[in-house]
Amino acid sequence: MKRLLKIWLPAMFLIAAYSCEKSDPEPAYSFDIPEGYKLVWHDEFDAGQIDPQKWTFETGDGTDFGLPAGWGNNELQIYTTNDENARVGMDGDISALKITALKHGENDYTSAKLTTNGLFSMRFGRVDVRAKLPEGQGLWPAIWMLGDNRDIVDWPGCGEIDIMEMLGHNPYKIYGSIHYVDAENRKGESQGTYESSGSAFSEDYNIFTLVWTPETLSFKVNEVKFHEVAIEEGMKEFLRSFYLILNVAVGGYWPGYPDATTTFPQSMAVDYVRVFTKEGFDPPPPPELDIDEETLGPPVDSGFVYHAIKEGFEDLGALEIIAYGGGGEPFIDASETAIDGEKSLLLDFPGGAWGGAYFLMEEPQNLDSYTHLVFALNKPENLVDAEVKLESPATNAAIFLKDYESTPLTNGFVEYAIPLSDFQGLDLTQLNIPFAIWNPVDGSGTFLAATVLVDNVHFANP
Repeated sequence: MKRLLKIWLPAMFLIAAYSCEKSDPEPAYSFDIPEGYKLVWHDEFDAGQIDPQKWTFETGDGTDFGLPAGWGNNELQIYTTNDENARVGMDGDISALKITALKHGENDYTSAKLTTNGLFSMRFGRVDVRAKLPEGQGLWPAIWMLGDNRDIVDWPGCGEIDIMEMLGHNPYKIYGSIHYVDAENRKGESQGTYESSGSAFSEDYNIFTLVWTPETLSFKVNEVKFHEVAIEEGMKEFLRSFYLILNVAVGGYWPGYPDATTTFPQSMAVDYVRVFTKEGFDPPPPPELDIDEETLGPPVDSGFVYHAIKEGFEDLGALEIIAYGGGGEPFIDASETAIDGEKSLLLDFPGGAWGGAYFLMEEPQNLDSYTHLVFALNKPENLVDAEVKLESPATNAAIFLKDYESTPLTNGFVEYAIPLSDFQGLDLTQLNIPFAIWNPVDGSGTFLAATVLVDNVHFANP
């Protein structure tokens, strides 16, 4: 039985009964309702199991949702529906949802991601989530929201609201953020932080709150506001409806990766999720969706990607190029500086955040008859490292440029010939991403603003 909230103020509470027939001996629950609001959706996690009418699971590594493996952030976990990763149970005297990250072997992790997508969405109001968080290097718990047009418009054009994120190596600090496409088709974001001067967020339950109006997004912890963002003209995403998400990720570009200090299992325990709307509030109609307005960068010429492919090499079939990242995704163009054909592919990385670009084949191809990936780069001298990644629908593997010698060519290019055996565990019989380059950094490991030209990409048997 959940610990009851007994705040008996006539103007401030609502008795909300659910799954309680007249013969049910369990009492109704008393909810502390913020003044001027009414409760519209909630889960108290008291039913002994996850309610399938309120929550659905996203599973796998992200590729089933159109993302690069690792959920677009190079995360390590596979999300499952297993009871060991997500269940309702007791945490002391509190009945709670427990989302648990587990380690099964080296770089083998599972966790869970629950969403209300397709079941419940909201547009304006207040969200309260009472939770206790995991801790440890590489852990990344999050309470967040995505626009429910996610299947229509790519992130961040759908909008993202991070009510709470925490990086497990610092369990005293939380983040509240938003991500969107601004009026100039650039990635927009705003982030605030709150640091606890008392106990860690992994030690006690805290209430994480979003207050959302047509004018502002306000982030609170235990009723203390720590961040507020005005919804301006180029932020139409936040005038449309969003669904809720609860998850614990393992690893990724932002939190880093587990190390010898990280212990497993680690759980996020959620006491309740409650959604309120303002009494008497008449919301304005949502703005009409213009996908071009909500897409990063100018439209990309589909032919740009072919400037990077060796002339005459046709084993990759039809291709497109996609830029993705957390603000470090490159601007894509063509350059007349080339070593193969008249042009090369130009990737202009802005620096300051993670991001990259990848080639996506229309149909997976069998390339296991080849032994090497060959490509040429024209890059600045202070670009010390970058990740080159290949993927199939079920596997992915990467190498880092700093580990390989290159051969000088003309026009400022150098050539790399990478043994495909170095992409360990990769299924070459169903390759669908034959080239991706991520996160150029300088000697200090800082994300680098750099223009990189890519040319002569092909597979070979030297």
